[in-house]
Amino acid sequence: MTKSILAAGLLVLAFGPGCDEAEFTKVVVSGQVTKTLDPASNTASVLIGTATLANLFLETPDPGDSTFWEDDPFPASVTPMAGADVRVNGGTVGQRLPGAYFAVLDLQHLAPYQLVIETPEGESITARGFLPDSFSIAGPAAGDTLHRDSVVAVWTRSDSAETYLVGVTPPDSTAPGWADGTTDTTIAVPAAAFEDTLGNVVPGTYLLSVTAINGDWRKSGLDLLFSGGNLTGDAVGTFGCAVLSRPVAFVVQ
Repeated sequence: MTKSILAAGLLVLAFGPGCDEAEFTKVVVSGQVTKTLDPASNTASVLIGTATLANLFLETPDPGDSTFWEDDPFPASVTPMAGADVRVNGGTVGQRLPGAYFAVLDLQHLAPYQLVIETPEGESITARGFLPDSFSIAGPAAGDTLHRDSVVAVWTRSDSAETYLVGVTPPDSTAPGWADGTTDTTIAVPAAAFEDTLGNVVPGTYLLSVTAINGDWRKSGLDLLFSGGNLTGDAVGTFGCAVLSRPVAFVVQ
């Protein structure tokens, strides 16, 4: 569960209830079903926790408090939720660790998927999505040698995809790599993805990956603040369906 998702959920709590409570609590969820084409895999993973936020209107928080996050200045804590009943299309998603639920499923392209969570307290949380269709990266081609200023990612359209997440993984840590989202089927990769901190090109083999998404997927904290995600029930968070294409390795020099 990312910090941005949790921080936004906590902000929702702060502005939702009245200001006479010492602290607020809310269930936060990050869930997805994912079909990977290479290597082939079909999985469901769901993270569930209970977030607790101190009421900033009742007391002045101590900035040195260890409950403050480095990037999100809110006095908060998150407790993993053990013992929830988690299902996707009726199939059980078993608990691997407290708050972490995982299962291998038989996922089908263009099929609907429903997440249903019953908390130990008897609350019901649901969400829906469609698994996008298969697709492939059209460019760069595997093994292409490119200049850092001319890398453009192109892929075929995936039916039922609402957005695409695009990522470039560098050969080592001296280059930052890059990731972004788009609703188009092409995007230019910035030259900075292939440069070190001094602006020098980091030559080598880079890996391009594209993920087709239907539903919410690691949405920004600001979006979650205003929308609460795509869950029904007394919870904030996201549920999405994703298909990862076969990645492509290309060379930058």
